Amino acid sequence: MKSAVIYARVSSDRQEKEGWSIPAQIDFLKRYAEEKCFFIEKIFSESETAKKAGRKAFNEMLKFCTERNINIILVEKTDRLYRNFKDYVILEDYDFEVHLVKENSIISKNSRSHDKFIHGIKVLMAKNYIDNLSEEVRKGLNEKVSQGYYPHRAPVGYKTIINPDKKKIIVPDEEKAPFVKRLFELYASGLSAEQVKKILFDEGLYHNTKPYAKSRLIQILHDCFYIGKFLYKGVVYDGKHEPLISVELYNKVQKMFNQSKARTHDVEFPYTGVIRCGYCGCQLTAELKKGKYIYYHCTGKRGGTCKRDYIREEKFDKLIMELLNKISKAIPEDIYPKVLHAVKEMNNMSVEYSTNSYEQIAKKLAILEKRLDSLYEDKVDGKISLEFWEEKNRAWQKEKNKLSIQLQSISRTNDTLREGSNLLLGIAKDLPQLYLQGNTIEKKQILNLIGSNFIYKDKELSIELNSVFNYLLNFDFLKKSGE
Repeated sequence: MKSAVIYARVSSDRQEKEGWSIPAQIDFLKRYAEEKCFFIEKIFSESETAKKAGRKAFNEMLKFCTERNINIILVEKTDRLYRNFKDYVILEDYDFEVHLVKENSIISKNSRSHDKFIHGIKVLMAKNYIDNLSEEVRKGLNEKVSQGYYPHRAPVGYKTIINPDKKKIIVPDEEKAPFVKRLFELYASGLSAEQVKKILFDEGLYHNTKPYAKSRLIQILHDCFYIGKFLYKGVVYDGKHEPLISVELYNKVQKMFNQSKARTHDVEFPYTGVIRCGYCGCQLTAELKKGKYIYYHCTGKRGGTCKRDYIREEKFDKLIMELLNKISKAIPEDIYPKVLHAVKEMNNMSVEYSTNSYEQIAKKLAILEKRLDSLYEDKVDGKISLEFWEEKNRAWQKEKNKLSIQLQSISRTNDTLREGSNLLLGIAKDLPQLYLQGNTIEKKQILNLIGSNFIYKDKELSIELNSVFNYLLNFDFLKKSGE
């Protein structure tokens, strides 16, 4: 007789009244255990919602099963076991055999391929949600950047001043801003960088009595700062500073560079930022040759004796399409309704999670607002010193900003989840066609969805597939010749 544990949960008083009571779940699962000849080692139950941090009984169950070497968990249905996205990811790391009794489904490494695939879809969505949320929060915690304030020295054409609120802000430099505008206009007219350099020097633009170097002028022409944005750690942000030129003029200049250089900042390539060199670990970069041929090669930024193989984008396309066709053919024709149901279930979970999180954060923000108001009144009334007010006000304002960033992050992450949901539904229908018709951003989303660690070495492309696609293809690491 195999050992097992029972887990039962309700998440609200309403569920308790509607017949989802814990005793009813336990009785139902006990009868199932008798039918299957399982010996129940322990019963775990709890009544709490996603609003509360952690689950005591859930965590105790994991510890108990690990210590006793028990791998069978009996639960009524999916939403009784998984409270939020994190639970999916946690259980994925354990070798459990989860019996979802009402759904007549068993999730384990030996489960039916359909069940493993659908469960893998949910785990993949959960992992993406958590990863995206962490990434959004991490990006948002850099308060200055997230609010649109450039964290470095003002570029040519701008200067840094102290505003009435005693904050450093970047504003146009009355002397050099007109020269920057003139720079873009002259280059867009068809003049060379060398010609523009001489004209601007004659008109009064110089650095330490000398003309600006041609390379410095080209750097300025590529900088999106001048259209009100800025690049920080690989991410483009909308800035608070005033643009000096129009987006149309900026794009025209980038197209001018396209005619003479292989790569410009306004060109996007599907495999940059995705595939790494197998020799040194650097990312592959891309070059546009003759306006239509795209070649990839290692950036070689880490030095060493890295081989600088050049590979046409069409070859990568061919390798990726072979993989996508294999995945597409491995998906049974009747699986789409189940994938649709799984995606809806995870989207509903995201709505519930977001609602509860918003309520929690809103309450904390309201408390902070009251504290800040009271603190200000105490300062005005002379009950506290100016130093104490400044210290507490600074700390609470910082905490308030962090909470606001969390709210924004949840909203952006939900948008990302919806985009991923549409991709998953497309994958279930026709993945290769979806990839072929997708733009650069959509292609990168698909690549990130199906796997990670894209490595190119010795004319081979290696891809570490996400677990859900491993279920389909039955091996962990795919290699395809690049020749």
